[in-house]
Amino acid sequence: MAQPLDMNAIEQALKGFTIPPQPDVLLHIQQLLQQPEPNAQRLATLINLDIGLAGFTLKVVNSAYFGLRTKITSIEHACKFLGVTRVVKLVRSVLLRFTLEQGQQQDPFSQKLWSNALLVATTAATLAKHLDWSQETADDCYTLGLFRNAGIALITAQANNYTDMLRLGLLAGQGYSETEEQRFATCHEILGYLIAQSWGLPAEICNVIAYHHSPALILASDSELEQRLFAMLKLAEHMSGESRILLDLTLDPEWDQFAPQILDVLGLELFQLPELGELLHQHDIKNIYTS
Repeated sequence: MAQPLDMNAIEQALKGFTIPPQPDVLLHIQQLLQQPEPNAQRLATLINLDIGLAGFTLKVVNSAYFGLRTKITSIEHACKFLGVTRVVKLVRSVLLRFTLEQGQQQDPFSQKLWSNALLVATTAATLAKHLDWSQETADDCYTLGLFRNAGIALITAQANNYTDMLRLGLLAGQGYSETEEQRFATCHEILGYLIAQSWGLPAEICNVIAYHHSPALILASDSELEQRLFAMLKLAEHMSGESRILLDLTLDPEWDQFAPQILDVLGLELFQLPELGELLHQHDIKNIYTS
């Protein structure tokens, strides 16, 4: 498992930032899950209390990742068809977006940030299923894709020039975290870790979020799951063209430096990526190999 974050560093990172608490509905849902046999109808009732949450959850359930032949028309149907655990994981991710967007103006970058998060999450989970990873691990890939940049949402709420600052840093050869720490004395990796931890995500996902811009460290983790989650995340970021979407840059320094190790973890070769791009295209998932 990756080295735990230093608590002094965490306290320093939180200066000027507030980690959003879990919404009440998520707390009620987690209490429900602690029961020996969670009631699917009760879960559906809790989700349906918020029309926006229910509607967006159904939208995601019917998206390319789930690839369902039959359209899911209600939360009750989703619970029966997907199971309570998968629906709860999905709802947690949807609530994250709603919570971080609450009371904030939807600027163009924030819209791109969330749409790209969904693209990376869908790409990672689809590829995980293609590689015959377990459904639980594929769902973890999906959750990781949605949560890993949550810290950026906290930073951009205070810095209108975030994208310009980050773009200049990358062009100067700096990494994401290095550029952020110079300006804010923290980085979105740590903030994202704190959000994921406080929202009850598994330790492995939290750790990957904490080090997702520190490839050398996470690839040296003694946890095979952490290595696999990280490698799939980086492959999904690369194939989605994340730096081009978010920053209008073709630079992808982490991939350029660590692609051999990432692909080795996944048991893939570089020449296979266009074929994977075609697979994603068949699932209506945009990627750099077919666009």
